[in-house]
Amino acid sequence: MNGTEVRLDYGRMLNLLGIEAQLLTAATHDAHVHAPVWGASGRTLGQTIRHLGDLCEDTLSWLGSSAVDRRWDLPDQPELREVTGRFAVRLADLLAEFGARPPHDPCPTWWPEQHTVRFWLRRMLHATTVHRVDVQAAAGVLPTPIEPDVATDGIDEVLRLWFGYRLHALGITATRACSVGVYVEGRNWLVTADQNGTAVVSSDDVSTATPDAVVGGDAPAVYLWMWGRLPDRAVETGGDLDAIAQLWGLLQLATR
Repeated sequence: MNGTEVRLDYGRMLNLLGIEAQLLTAATHDAHVHAPVWGASGRTLGQTIRHLGDLCEDTLSWLGSSAVDRRWDLPDQPELREVTGRFAVRLADLLAEFGARPPHDPCPTWWPEQHTVRFWLRRMLHATTVHRVDVQAAAGVLPTPIEPDVATDGIDEVLRLWFGYRLHALGITATRACSVGVYVEGRNWLVTADQNGTAVVSSDDVSTATPDAVVGGDAPAVYLWMWGRLPDRAVETGGDLDAIAQLWGLLQLATR
């Protein structure tokens, strides 16, 4: 294992976002709007797709797209075809916007370390991937596997953006000091948290940092575990289990 960061290619992320949207839409064909989504989201299938449509509209607004000016109001209790149709159209608007702009094109974001279009493509790829898994599970469809390098990038995103930054922005801190080493094939991270805040760094060798606990395994499983979509038994753990529980709990607060 090593700490070398491999960024996903912009064009590949664009293609993957389109594929994820197609998989999500296909899973709704025989689904029920009120089917419950298992995991941390607490939403129904219909609420999940509506939420993802909201994320599309929010992202179009951050990108300054004129497409967001076309209002799309939904009734209080929309049918599944209505929320799915809104999501599909708004996602198509996003794909067009991303396809017309270079990854380094400046635009506002909520993460201080990156203010480019690439941030939003990455953010929407991972949001759509996680919610696609939600929708497939709620619809009784066998979940499509997530490619390991995509999952690895998603772990890096959830740790750096949500755990490393979002918790601070929300004013949430840990109840006790702890450190957790996170590992998947090819990547390691060292995560620390205490009453003063959180920090995330890549580490070539987590063992030299002597963390209180370690969590890792198959990258797609670790990715979905961090988003509250898989139970603890889906990942490999060692050391202080309370430290791992605190990491998981803080992640759920950051991403809710």
